[in-house]
Parts: sequence; C-alpha cells; structure tokens
Amino acid sequence: MSSMPTPKTQSPPAWPCLARSCVFGLLALMLLPATAQGQSRSELRNLFFDAVYVVDPEQVLYSSGYRDNKAIETPALPDIPSRLPSEILEDIRSYEESINNLIETSGIYEPVLAQEYLATGKLYEQLGDRENAVKAYEDAMHISRVNQGLFTIAQVEAVRALIEFSKNTRNFAEADKYHEYLYYLLSQNLDPGSTELVEASLDWAEWNMEAYRRLAFQDESGLSNSSEVGSIGATMLRRGELVAIEDDQFSEILFVPRTVLLGNPASIRMQSFTPDQLIDPRLKKADSIYDNMLEKDSTNLDVIREKANITFLYRKQLEQFISYSAIGSNITTTRNRSVRSVTVLRRGYADIREALLELAVMLAEDDPFSAARVYLDIGDWDLVFDRPGRAEDSYNQARELLLAQGWSETEITAFITPEPALLVPGFVTYEFTRAFLNISETTNIPYSGYMDVSFDVRLDGTLRRIAIDNSSEGTGQQIRERLLDLLRSALMRPLFVAGETVPQSDIKVRYYYAY
Repeated sequence: MSSMPTPKTQSPPAWPCLARSCVFGLLALMLLPATAQGQSRSELRNLFFDAVYVVDPEQVLYSSGYRDNKAIETPALPDIPSRLPSEILEDIRSYEESINNLIETSGIYEPVLAQEYLATGKLYEQLGDRENAVKAYEDAMHISRVNQGLFTIAQVEAVRALIEFSKNTRNFAEADKYHEYLYYLLSQNLDPGSTELVEASLDWAEWNMEAYRRLAFQDESGLSNSSEVGSIGATMLRRGELVAIEDDQFSEILFVPRTVLLGNPASIRMQSFTPDQLIDPRLKKADSIYDNMLEKDSTNLDVIREKANITFLYRKQLEQFISYSAIGSNITTTRNRSVRSVTVLRRGYADIREALLELAVMLAEDDPFSAARVYLDIGDWDLVFDRPGRAEDSYNQARELLLAQGWSETEITAFITPEPALLVPGFVTYEFTRAFLNISETTNIPYSGYMDVSFDVRLDGTLRRIAIDNSSEGTGQQIRERLLDLLRSALMRPLFVAGETVPQSDIKVRYYYAY
C-alpha cells in the first residue's frame, strides 16, 4: 500500500470571517446595452471577477491569482525593461541588411533566411506592426517549405509565432487557421503514440474548446469559418434562430427554426433539430481526441475532466435558448429540466460519472487519498446535474476512505469543504472565469472596482438571499446585474459535517472586477 499523506490538524472552517481567497474567479460578458454609468459592451468584453475573503476591506489588490491562508497583499509588479522603438527599428534594419546580403550571395531560398525572417517578425511584433510581422513569419515558413518540403516540421516555430500573435491581436479567425495547420503538420511528422503527438493532440483539442467558448458565448464571429459548413444547426443555435419546444410524444426537447413556427404545424417535427444535431463541430473534434486517448488509458483523470467540460459547456449553451418560463416556448422548466429532456446531456452525465467511479474504485486500495479526491469530483458532478442525494453519498465515500486512514471529522470537514464559496466542479471551465478567457491566475491586472456580496448556500449547492451590500464608486449597473445573474446560477459545494451536508448562512465575499 502506498503511504498516505499525513493530514494537517485544523479546526472546521470558521466562516464567513476566514481570511483567505475564494478559489474561483468569474468573468461577465455583458449582453445588455450600456448604461448611463458608462460601461459599453465592447469595454466589458474581458470583464471578470475574483472573489476573496479579506481582512482589510480597503486593500488595493491586483488580480494575481494569489492563493494562500494569509491576508492578501498587493503583489509587486516586475520591472520590465522597455526598449525604445528606435532601438527596435535599428535591429530590424540590421536583420534586413543581413537578409539582403544572403539573397545576393546565396539566392532567395537560402535556408538560413528562415531564421532571419523569424527574428525580424518578432521585432515587428514588438513594434505592434502586424502586417510586417505576419509577412516575416510567413516568409520564414515559405523558405522552410522550399528547402525541406511542403509539410516540413521546420515551420513549427513560425506557425506558433503566428498563432500567438493572432491571439494577442484578437484575430481569432487567423489563430484558428494556424492552429489547424499546426496540428496537421505535427500529425504528419510525429510518430503515432509518441509523447510529442499526444501533447499536440491535447493542444489541438484545447484550442477547439477555446474557439467554441469564444464563438458560442462571446460572439467572436470571425471564428465562423469553413469548419462549420456541415453544421447548419449549430450555427442557427448560436445565432438565436431556434426555439425550444417539447415533443409531447417522447418528452424530448427539440429546437425549431422560428420561421417554421409561423408555417404549417404538421411540418414542425420534420424541420426540427435534436440537441445531438446542434453540437458544434469544435466540440466534436475535441471529444473525438479525448475518446481516442481514453481508449488507450481509460483512467486518465485529466482527460475525463476535459470530456466533462464538453458536456458542461454544451449544457450551458443549450440553457441559453431553453426558456425558464412559459413565455416564448411551451416548456416550463425546473433547473434540471433540460438535462432530463436532452439525451446527449443525460448520456454525458452518466458516462463521466461512470468513468470517475471506475477510477475511484481502482485507486481506493493503494491510494485512498487520491480516491477520496475523485469521489469529491463525482459529488460535484452530481450537484451540477441536480442530484444532491447522490452528491452526499459521494462525499461520504470520500469520508469513509479518510476515516479508515485515521482522519478526524474535523480534518475531513476541512478537506471536503475547505471554504464556503467554492465553485464546483473545479475541473470545468465556467463561462465567467479567468480560465474561460485564458487569463493566467498569475497575470497581474489592476482591478477596476469591487462589490461586497452576501448569500446563503442551500444543501444542493444553489444560493439564496443574494445581495450586494456595498460597491466601489463607479460600479455600473451592468456589472452589478451580471454578477447577481451569475451567482443565481452558480453552484457551491455545501458544508459537509460528520457525513451530512449542512446549509450555510450569511456568507460574505468581496468580488473584485477588472476589464
């Protein structure tokens, strides 16, 4: 048996006065018009929230992703030496002179030119000269192709530079094109099953997830490229051109074009889409990659979690278009109505739960601590799909493993519910997080303001009595409303004491925001 980590003796969480950061950040993409207080939709495109428990309410913070039990302090921003444009231009002139000399002496396809063009592109990028940077990188690719073949792996560095530059300049359509090309290059040159190809596949799957999030939730229309030609339904869903209706015969939610509802009722079913037909091609690409990996290693926890992310995000997209009242639809839903009436979501929930359970059972004997963590994942997944009874059973499975290792109830409570506002599951990409925007937890971004919020947590992880008690000057109504909307849909792991979930009252959190 493997050794068990020695638990740290500690008291149950003393909430809500615990001075620690809450392990989640929230992003708000504003869908409403600008208010009189000034934030416009474009200004708030990258708005996110970081939630913290603070000792000093007047602290000035940076969104550094600081995670510790200590009071949060302002992180020191590193001194980054800046180069003058004139210095960069001088270097560019030097490289261009070298390029011209190489062309004169060795011809326009001299292999060394590839590295010269690559270095020149990086300098143009520092200047913010997009046109010349892209041209230099593409010239580097062209020289490599001429000398080593059309799909030579020598292009990889230039392609990656084009990807990053395209992202930095918010040209996601170009990033999408180069990501696909990079994956093709690597798949043609790397050995099947090699570590390098596995990493390339994961990167390709991750980009498809990012592209889907930006397209479905942030309206990055530039990502509507040729990969969507075969998915008319996914495009119509994203544009809001479909209406959710309930099939009385099969109790299944269908999506019907708005124009069809104005025609012959008899043709509605023939022209409707099932949710399975509306899945974005990018999600399918990512899912296929993860499935291939799980065929080789069915207990790969990271891949199982990524597949869970696909189900979670697709559910979020569908719920945007399923009415939670009878207005505009014949569906009156509960919080989980969409799950019970959408086959692809039911199947996704069951498959992920089964995979996690298989892993937990396998780990239980030799690594009970890791098995306990997987049981927490299962419980959180149960909560998301509105099964609080199952969630409590899963948390108890973790408890039983830890009790057998000599842990006390106090230690187990601190392990299962380390803080009162823990957004779950932690392994999915929530629509309103740093991760959703690919903003690193360690990236320092000055906050624009804050809101102090109080709420209760029910046994099923939903929140009630949500109120903004205080906010910084200049906090616009859009930001306030978006935070409230997000908290109403958020799930937080309930307090778990001696084998039972317990409701929590009057939790107080400060949400700093930046955009």
